Amino acid sequence: MANEGSISTAPGCACFRYLDNEEAYPDLDAGGAVERLRAAIRCETVNTDPEKTDFSQFDKLHELMRSSYPHVMEAGTFEIVQHSVLITIPGSDPALKPLLLMAHQDVVPVVAGTEDSWEHPPFEATLDGTFIWGRGSMDIKLMVIGELEAAEYVLAHGKKLQRTLYLAFGEDEETFGTGAKAIVKTLADRGVRLEFLLDESVTVVRDMGLYGAPGTLGIEVELAEKGDTAVKVTVRSEGGHASNPFGGTSLGILSQAISSIVAQPFPIELSPVTEQLLRTLAPYITESPWKELVGPDGSLIEENRDQLARFFASQKTLFPYVTTTCAPTMIEGSSQAPNVMPKDMSAIIDFRSMPGTCVEDVMAHCAEAVKDLPVELSAHLAVNPSSVAVSDGYGFKAVSEVGSRFFKDTVTGAPVLFLPSFTVGGTDAGYYDPVCDTCLRMSPFLLDDDEQARGVHGTNERVTRRSYLHGIRFLIALIEHVCL
Repeated sequence: MANEGSISTAPGCACFRYLDNEEAYPDLDAGGAVERLRAAIRCETVNTDPEKTDFSQFDKLHELMRSSYPHVMEAGTFEIVQHSVLITIPGSDPALKPLLLMAHQDVVPVVAGTEDSWEHPPFEATLDGTFIWGRGSMDIKLMVIGELEAAEYVLAHGKKLQRTLYLAFGEDEETFGTGAKAIVKTLADRGVRLEFLLDESVTVVRDMGLYGAPGTLGIEVELAEKGDTAVKVTVRSEGGHASNPFGGTSLGILSQAISSIVAQPFPIELSPVTEQLLRTLAPYITESPWKELVGPDGSLIEENRDQLARFFASQKTLFPYVTTTCAPTMIEGSSQAPNVMPKDMSAIIDFRSMPGTCVEDVMAHCAEAVKDLPVELSAHLAVNPSSVAVSDGYGFKAVSEVGSRFFKDTVTGAPVLFLPSFTVGGTDAGYYDPVCDTCLRMSPFLLDDDEQARGVHGTNERVTRRSYLHGIRFLIALIEHVCL
């Protein structure tokens, strides 16, 4: 197959310069891989409410998997767990703990009223010379299909796995994670303990000038994810005419409660993961105040922890990495007339908690802030932070070693560092702690500039054909490196 680099670079596709080793696996069925991704995008696996979800679209996707990957189906066991998928491809050496590659089948809906803003219909899977368009093309059907393509390639070439390989595709990552939880329970009940797993992330090659190391390139491999606690604050009242607000109104008391909670932020702290990132970057840091706070070998981090944390907190991009964040997001129960006091009112305050700060800590923090106010607190959503994967173990090293073969600045020859980090969002990987102590999050499919700027779940979701095929090559190499 011709090098995918022969495709002209489209505007906004600066990511192409970081795709190395595109000539690997020259017999990869590039055209077939693209068509199978397009077929997967056409399966409208929107899952926002289990009672309203059209699970026939998931059935359609499952049939596509069964019919498209004969070697995977022959060598492995295909199971439906709820509406999620667990594929087991056994290895010959039971002493080796398995590798699990994961992603999720579900996609978010198209926002009502934006349909005409899509350059191509969201479930048509339009292909042009550069992009594959459609909902799920980036989040994250490409990783579902890419992992199947990689496993099929390895098996079709007669390779025999020594280490067992699992492929796990949840059904509701965007909402409740019940599919991932069911898969984890299945694995735990069977006594499975994983060597490591790889899940999704929004992956870009970044200039590390953000950390005082301009000119150094990095990809962040996320070792953990923050918790998510949505605290519901409720105030009850009889309401009545606004001419007699004796004792205060529910809206007034609710406003006080929100203000009191926001006014007592969580501490600023440098997490062990962020410290690892800075230690890795230390030899490359050239700018102040980073170099004075970190030191050329990272030896100054400990004595400057507080100052570093405050410096992070002063910058919008870095702020979420040093504290449990607090964001009031919803309010309900307001009066419909200016002269009528509202009755019962409630608000939602969303907390994204640092590793080590659990749901109970968040609830206790809020309770202390409003202890003198007549309010009720409850957890509208309660997800603890994940555990933190080890960055000096086999999994991180394997991903970094394989990644160094596939990502570099192909113009200057500069390498790309693989850096420990954590995600401020959430993934299905966060549920796998009971069966794995090395849950890694890094997608090998680089975003183009415009897609990165729009963010996940945006209008005109798309992936470049080159990034998609390049990511498959990375996954083939990872399976070969870890499982053969």
